Amino acid sequence: MSPSYKLTAILFGIGVTLHNLEEAMYLVSWARSHVKLWFQPDPKIYWFVTSLVSIAIWIPIIGVCVSKVSNQFQSALSGFALVMAINAVLPHLVISLAKRSYSPGVGTGMLFNLPLGVLLIHAQLSTHAIPPIDVWRDAILYALLLAVGTLGTLYGAHAILAARRA
Repeated sequence: MSPSYKLTAILFGIGVTLHNLEEAMYLVSWARSHVKLWFQPDPKIYWFVTSLVSIAIWIPIIGVCVSKVSNQFQSALSGFALVMAINAVLPHLVISLAKRSYSPGVGTGMLFNLPLGVLLIHAQLSTHAIPPIDVWRDAILYALLLAVGTLGTLYGAHAILAARRA
């Protein structure tokens, strides 16, 4: 893999980590005052979940940077790039526009996750090492795994907390 791809992957990881840090620090208080939720968001759970996502993102980034054969790492990274690029727009940008308020994560999502995510996917498609249909299939699969895992963990942790409080 080219040094520019590896640098883009590292910058993407830094961007996602900053995005998750921004969410962990500010999203709960913002959500409590701007969004009607069916549960009481807990800051500790958001710190935990955003930390897990950051760790998960760095696994394929490290794999891409150190592995000589990195197709699976590239596929996972493209999936994570896809889900983080989508996340920058929906919900962050859309909810910021709808609420006319800065939703924590929109800036880092639009500045880092969207453009770097697109660059990573484009780079993998441009290598022609894997047919484009396989790149997209794998990217969608990994994107779904990260999204379902994240939302499942978030929901599950809140459900456990609510049950313990009852």
